[in-house]
Amino acid sequence: MGFTVKEVLSEGKKGDPLLNEDLYVSSDRFVAVIDGATSVSGKMIAGQTPGRFAAEIIKQTIEGLAAEASLEMMVSQINVNLQYAYLKYDLLNEIEEKKWMAPSACLVIYSDYYHEVWQIGDCQLMIDGQVYSNDKELDNITANARSLFLEAEIKKGKTIDELIEHDTGWEFIRTLIQQQYFLQNDSDNQYGYDVINGFNVDFTRVKTIKIPVDAKEIILASDGYPFLKDTLEESEYVLSKLIKEDPLCFRIYKSAKGLIKGNKSFDDRTYVKLEMSGT
Repeated sequence: MGFTVKEVLSEGKKGDPLLNEDLYVSSDRFVAVIDGATSVSGKMIAGQTPGRFAAEIIKQTIEGLAAEASLEMMVSQINVNLQYAYLKYDLLNEIEEKKWMAPSACLVIYSDYYHEVWQIGDCQLMIDGQVYSNDKELDNITANARSLFLEAEIKKGKTIDELIEHDTGWEFIRTLIQQQYFLQNDSDNQYGYDVINGFNVDFTRVKTIKIPVDAKEIILASDGYPFLKDTLEESEYVLSKLIKEDPLCFRIYKSAKGLIKGNKSFDDRTYVKLEMSGT
C-alpha cells in the first residue's frame, strides 16, 4: 500500500526520555505504538521500570520481523523473547506469585504487508477521522472508584493542589490495579483482558482492522491522549486544556491516575500519523 510518516511525538510524563514507558516503531514494514504498563511495584528490572522493560523487548522484536510476519507470528516471537528475559533475570517465580511484577504492554501496530492494524490492549487507532478504541471495563471501575474517593477528599477539606502533590486516590485503588494483573489474558473471566506479557494471548479478542484501499490517513496513539484528534497540534491542545481544567483527571476525564507535581502530563504519550499513498 505504501505510506509516509507525517507526524511523530513520544514524550514521557516526567519529561525524561529514559523514563518514558511509551515507545514506537517506524519502518517500511511495520509502524507501531507500544504502551508499557505503569509500574505498581516500584521495582526496577535491569535499571528499567517493568513497562519500559517490556516495551523495549517488543520494539526490538518488531524491528527484526520479516514483512510477512502475521499477528500470531509476531506475538509468538515477542513472547519467546520476553520468556528468555524472565529466565535471564530470574523473574518467573516472582511473576507467578506477584502477577503485578510481570512486565507488560499494550500495542497497536500497522502491517503494510497485510494492510491491517492490530490492537492488543487500549492503544488507539484513527483512520480518516474515525477513532477505534479498545477500552476495558476494569479501567472504568478503577477510574470511577478513584474519582469518588477524590471527591470525598475534597469534601473533607483537601485541595486540588494538595492532591496533585499526594494523590490519595491512586493509593486507594492501587490494590485494585495490582489485582487486575491476575486477570491478564484470561478469556474465561468477566474482567479478563489481553496484553502482551510473555504469556498466551486470546487472538479472538485482538482487534484486527482492515485498512480501506482508499484510506488517506492512519493515526496510532497511546492512551496518553484522552481525546485523539486528527492532527498532533490539536491532540496536544486538548490535552493541555484538560491538564489545566482537570489536572487530577477525575471529573472531565476520569482516569486511574492524574497529574503528579513536577510531571508534564498525567501519562506518557505517543502519536504517529501516517499518510497513505494507495496501491
